[in-house]
Amino acid sequence: SRLVHAERLSSVGACALLACVHDNKLFVANLGDSRGVIAQRGFGGAFRAQRVTTDLNAMNQSEQERLRRDHPGEPDIFRCRGPYSCYVKGCLQPTYGLGDAYLKYAHFNHFPGRVVPEPYKPPYIRSAPQITQRPLSSVSEGDFLILATDGVWDYLSDQNAVDLVNRARKNGSNPAEAVVDATLELAAARFGIAREQLVAMPTGRQRRRIHDDATVIVVDLHQAAQASTASATVARSRL
Repeated sequence: SRLVHAERLSSVGACALLACVHDNKLFVANLGDSRGVIAQRGFGGAFRAQRVTTDLNAMNQSEQERLRRDHPGEPDIFRCRGPYSCYVKGCLQPTYGLGDAYLKYAHFNHFPGRVVPEPYKPPYIRSAPQITQRPLSSVSEGDFLILATDGVWDYLSDQNAVDLVNRARKNGSNPAEAVVDATLELAAARFGIAREQLVAMPTGRQRRRIHDDATVIVVDLHQAAQASTASATVARSRL
């Protein structure tokens, strides 16, 4: 049972995204390819999307360059299977993350189905998050923050998500659910099926081929800047 547990531990992982308001500053810790987007009201009253994180995955050109620098002599340090999918050592898209021990420690690189061939010089995936900060002194009433996993950004641009949240808030509906719903609609349309068919699919590989995890949190930034707690709405797709 210990061997089975170790095998599972070596081949599973997760991204993480944390936002914290302290001393009138917004701190965002990013570990993977989830994304944080701020929406602030600009001239004319329209909300403008401002990305506050970097997508830390093998599609990111700067991450590709870093991987090449860190692992010279490994021509397979990342492999691209198409215009929207590149994988570290042909295995994993995020370049930062929790778990996935077989890409971090040689001890775990021997379980069936998860063996990275030579050349193999781990670690390939970083475990410490990138942390950014920005002042909230310019935040005004109505400004908000979107935190969402990569399944959302596969289908929506930053501004798409901001516009959906703004529209939902005007309508009195859940803004996080509005973003998830739009993601599912677009995913279903891309694969030529009805949204109801997609939602009815059981969890697992078949559904994951259509869309990745789509979890969304929307935070009232103005309230967060004025208090130690902030109102937030949350929604998540079922995978």
